[in-house]
Amino acid sequence: MFHRLLLAFALILATVAGAAAQGNPTGTISGHVADPDGLAVPGATVTAASPALQGVRTAVTSANGDYIIPFLPAGEYDVTFELQGFRGVTRKVSVKMAATRSLDVTLAVAQLAETITVTGQAGEIVPTATIAANFKKEALERLPVGRALNDAVLLAPAVAGNGPSGNIMISGGLSFESQYLVNGVVINENLRGQALNLFIEDAIQETKVSTGAISAEYGRFGGGVVNMITKSGGNQFSGSFRTTFDNDAWRSLTPYPTDATVDAITPTYEMTAGGPILKDKLWYFGAGRFTKPERGLTLAVTGGNYTTTNDERRYEGKITYALNPKNNVKLGYTKRTTQVSNNRFGTIMDAASLYDNSTDQHVYTGNYTSVLSNNLFVEGQYSKKISATMDTGSRFTDLVKGTPISDRSRLIGTASPVFNSPTFCAVCGGGWLEHRDNWDYFGKVSYFLSTSKTGSHNIVAGFDNFKEWRKNDNWQSGSQYNIAATKTIIDGATIYPVFQNDNTTFVNYLPILQQSVGNDIRTYSTYANDAWRLSNHLSFNIGARFDLNRSKDQSGTSVVRDSQWSPRLGVTWDIQGNGNWTTNVGFARYVAGISTALVDAGSAGGRQASFSWNYQGPSVNTGAGPYLTADKALPILWDWFFANGGNNRTTRTTPNIPGLSTKVRGDVVSPSTNEVSLGVANIVGRAEWRLDYVHRKSVDMYGDFLNLSTGKVPDSTGRQFDLTLVSNSPQARRAYDGLTADAGYRWSRVHVRANYTLSKTWGNFNGENVGSGPIRATFDTFPEYRQESWNYPMGYNPGDQRHKMRALVSYAVPVPESVGRIDLGLVQRTDSGVAVDVNGSVDTRPYVTNPGYITPIGSVAYYFTPRGDFRWDPVYSTDLAVTWGKRLPPLRNSEVFFRGVITNVFNNAARTRGDIGINTRFNNTAYQAFNPFTTTPVQGVHWNYSDTFGQPANFDDYQPARLFSFSVGLRF
Repeated sequence: MFHRLLLAFALILATVAGAAAQGNPTGTISGHVADPDGLAVPGATVTAASPALQGVRTAVTSANGDYIIPFLPAGEYDVTFELQGFRGVTRKVSVKMAATRSLDVTLAVAQLAETITVTGQAGEIVPTATIAANFKKEALERLPVGRALNDAVLLAPAVAGNGPSGNIMISGGLSFESQYLVNGVVINENLRGQALNLFIEDAIQETKVSTGAISAEYGRFGGGVVNMITKSGGNQFSGSFRTTFDNDAWRSLTPYPTDATVDAITPTYEMTAGGPILKDKLWYFGAGRFTKPERGLTLAVTGGNYTTTNDERRYEGKITYALNPKNNVKLGYTKRTTQVSNNRFGTIMDAASLYDNSTDQHVYTGNYTSVLSNNLFVEGQYSKKISATMDTGSRFTDLVKGTPISDRSRLIGTASPVFNSPTFCAVCGGGWLEHRDNWDYFGKVSYFLSTSKTGSHNIVAGFDNFKEWRKNDNWQSGSQYNIAATKTIIDGATIYPVFQNDNTTFVNYLPILQQSVGNDIRTYSTYANDAWRLSNHLSFNIGARFDLNRSKDQSGTSVVRDSQWSPRLGVTWDIQGNGNWTTNVGFARYVAGISTALVDAGSAGGRQASFSWNYQGPSVNTGAGPYLTADKALPILWDWFFANGGNNRTTRTTPNIPGLSTKVRGDVVSPSTNEVSLGVANIVGRAEWRLDYVHRKSVDMYGDFLNLSTGKVPDSTGRQFDLTLVSNSPQARRAYDGLTADAGYRWSRVHVRANYTLSKTWGNFNGENVGSGPIRATFDTFPEYRQESWNYPMGYNPGDQRHKMRALVSYAVPVPESVGRIDLGLVQRTDSGVAVDVNGSVDTRPYVTNPGYITPIGSVAYYFTPRGDFRWDPVYSTDLAVTWGKRLPPLRNSEVFFRGVITNVFNNAARTRGDIGINTRFNNTAYQAFNPFTTTPVQGVHWNYSDTFGQPANFDDYQPARLFSFSVGLRF
């Protein structure tokens, strides 16, 4: 009943508003037909034909001369306009995915029975209200860039790989807040939100990156939207076979002292094939990809080397069926399996922290489109993504081999490096198996309304039901304990943990008290949008989206019940009325999807509890040698711990017991982002460019609340705990300002495209880290023990990058036809240094009178330098490619090809990551304690940078070194 009410609501909205909805990302051709006097031409037949289309599609202009042809696969089209008494016109145009191509024509009175064909330039920069960049596979093939989804995404302006572990951030949004779709299917990894590699590179047709002024058809995001489509076959049999050769030894070494490579050639095989089963009726397409690369990696800090392998297999199959010219069905399936040896999580210091694991992923999709009449259209889609990871973590559960140890004196990224045992447990609770799946189904109705007074309206409304599901028991170690050591002593590859009894070594207990039943995160959405063309000069994109969230955590408890509106407005002014000069202004509100990390924040099911104690036993490895390795040092620690109360000791901080001491508050809502955008675009001759400004402000970011009003809760024994409530923090702030320029020029054999981004990401809350993905603000926990000026000051957020430039140049070398075709490609990448979040820890308990907490907080962050003041090096990289292809006369339409790529030709070695640790009394007794509320700390007395601050701790803390690879193959 509930679903029926929402669908009815969507259909009512369709009478007043609309949009080209999320789903199989086809394109649309729409426009106006007039005579030489500018009067509307009704009744003209408009026909679109393309190798990408089964048969042809036709429309008839309305009484006002308007027409629309939706559901067009991306490709090159011949669009013919015909009416008795007028001279026919054929325009050759390029239709892009998930975009409307505006095509206006003037029909002259016929003097002769002829049709005039006009070929238009297929521009790459779309002058619409939506700020977006399109990349076709053919163009990327000639450039020295990777051919995967992320490689294209990172070429776009306002996009940077500056999130945790290099995750992609779009328009200042957190890296888990963007949405990635392949053939209309959400392929985000559920926790950290990055795109899964559920595609085969040679099957990719086009990629679109939308970074601002995004229409109401898209929801559940706060960053950007990435659409990618793969091929679908055609009336001619075609395909390809490619082998790409890589060798880790073809990678130049970085300056890291023990960087090493593995000399082993790794082939990656790709094949595609597609064609007709029934011409213009039934097409098929299939693809496969197989590889097993070996790579030499270097351990952090110790510098030891090891080899990892990844046996990966991908498959794709697709059927496209035209029931008739107006009804179309697409069915698709994609599978990916990986088996990784010597995998790791986070930054590790020894081989004992490695493990083997595997992942199985599947995507199913079915899409249906129908043209009910000349102005009424419907579409529906169902999709399912399954991602199951097995055997992650330690194989040992004993207190020595199963206990990870971290070095608190070092901070690499936002986490300390680990040794002795892997994070997670592969054999606990029946073995590690984690599902991160989703399901989605939607329906939409489109109506094209043409009026004499208010112009034309492309009205779309729809309903979307999206479900995300995660099921895992999140064992954090084999023994259920980990140790935070004061520091380590390194002697070559040997690590000696230092356990001090001065409250700088911690024993952490992380049990799972209840196994998971899987969470259920649902978003029911209705959306409506009106693409309104008032005149040749003025058009609007007016829309709204309504999202209703209903979520259950992994214990089956209902935790989120909220609903929010997302208004969208875009205005485009075509200054001359011919598309050469356009200006855009927009306002949008984007509501992010509910994070699985938020839903499970208070779940007992599958979540680890957290207890932490100060180690106060015999000091280990604090004097002169000989020193003890972990297998000898840990028994000393454990003997003291269990002889002195063990888990019954008084904890140093408030324990976190999911389902007991942490609960999600009933008023929690999805975070949202408010955006204002301004832009101008110009097409002049062979050149095109656009300039856009975007301002964004984040609202309702997640936070924890623990104060005197949140109360206390008892466990089953009556022991009391301070209660943490999870909701939205009004104190958490984040803003983004970005100015982007995107320009392209075609001249003879040269194609140049360049973009530049000037941006600023500012705030007092980071929102994510390497270990956990999404995190919650802690400003509202133990407020008496912290102060805004030094605990959460405003400043540059991690990932802030002021300048980013990409220049892409391809040149067709003039050679005889007998030689074939040779293209040279160049990409110049220039990135200014990325801001880093640097702070140290202080213990404020001695300076605060406990107002009534059971266990006051023992560690509080202190910003000794301005937030984001330290930055890594600027990165410059010059990449080159050469491609050669030659037709084979004996084989019709076949071509052999070669592609060679060299990245970072000059082997620049900018530091992009490393140690950012700050030493204080909290982790080093050489420094004096101080009262943070009254004392200004003095460097060298109260704090100092770590001895290796700013230095890379691993070979991949530098920008990627020079690398060569090549591929050969056959296209037919």
